[in-house]
Amino acid sequence: MCAIVDANVANQLWESGGTPAGKAFRGAVDHGQVPLVVGGRHHDELMQSGELMRRWLAQLQLAGRLTSVDSELVNRRTTELIQTTEQGAPVCGSDDEHIIALAQVSGARLLFTNDDALTGDFKEKRLIDGPRGKVYSTLQSSEVRRSHRDLLRRTDLCRR
Repeated sequence: MCAIVDANVANQLWESGGTPAGKAFRGAVDHGQVPLVVGGRHHDELMQSGELMRRWLAQLQLAGRLTSVDSELVNRRTTELIQTTEQGAPVCGSDDEHIIALAQVSGARLLFTNDDALTGDFKEKRLIDGPRGKVYSTLQSSEVRRSHRDLLRRTDLCRR
């Protein structure tokens, strides 16, 4: 399984002030169960999320648990998504085309976010398919729930 962590939940990953579900997600990444994917504008957003995030990404890179996708590929796909419309409406309901582009280019099919509009896009079959996108969220509960554990155990959420 490959995962993307949205910058809007970055503060939930840390021992100090994080959430149990956020820390469980981070633990799964740290222990190699869930490889993390970054690239393009998404990488830039995470780097702006603070020193803890920058250090964590560097540690993951050294440990081989971080996949950095070519930013040019992600940015090109992002531009295509922004320019694509269906019946005059944008193809994405959120303003996070760069996250959808990263998932499409990398094959990551698990997203940790609390953004409702992005959640809708990520679960949209016409945008993320083969396998369909799954969302790890703490909107309903910041505690580790069975649904959180089940997502972190899946091995089929990385199309490569």
